[in-house]
Amino acid sequence: MSEKLILGISGSPRKGANTDFLLQTALDEAAQTEGIRTETIYLRDYEIHPCNSCFACCSDGAEKADRPCLAFKDGMEEIYPMLKECSGMIIGSPVFFGSYSAQTKAFMDRTEGLLRYGRSSYGNALSNKVGGAVAVGGNRNAGEEFTLLAIHYYFHIQNMIAVGTGNTPTPGCYLGGSATTFPQKGRVKDAVKDDELGIKSAKLLGNRVAEVLMMMK
Repeated sequence: MSEKLILGISGSPRKGANTDFLLQTALDEAAQTEGIRTETIYLRDYEIHPCNSCFACCSDGAEKADRPCLAFKDGMEEIYPMLKECSGMIIGSPVFFGSYSAQTKAFMDRTEGLLRYGRSSYGNALSNKVGGAVAVGGNRNAGEEFTLLAIHYYFHIQNMIAVGTGNTPTPGCYLGGSATTFPQKGRVKDAVKDDELGIKSAKLLGNRVAEVLMMMK
């Protein structure tokens, strides 16, 4: 049986900080399931232009060039094939002003060509794949749930299967891995490690993504 790839997407601008740690916690837990392998993309390592809404991805040109985006040649050129290859995805973002980071948003918007109406071979590339989300905020109720829901909206629009942590054992945040850096300052890179409930929810999320993925053909 070939391994199934769960791709981690970190939308944190800071290397090795709290979002990276929580995302890796979820991925490590997922990798405990036989038949699952994981890889991580750090969006900060790529130049990603924001979508300019040109809809060239829906044009005959995209089909002829077999490229999901004709507007830019940037870091997404490297990311698109990995999105096509993966069977599941876990997106992690810090909470900025109650929602996800600019890096996360830019990445999502640039996958317009992966929707069902994309004209290249990447059209429908994410359809029926499993998605999970993790978020880190400066307080327990600082926008983590909104961030997770916003990522879930992305999964739904991409026709993916969005999963949370499940309800057994009691997770702490049903929507996904949700952690806080409080009572430490968010600038403390490993503050999230003290959030026992948050770490637990990330592990449950990783396990749930792998579980659902292995149930699918």
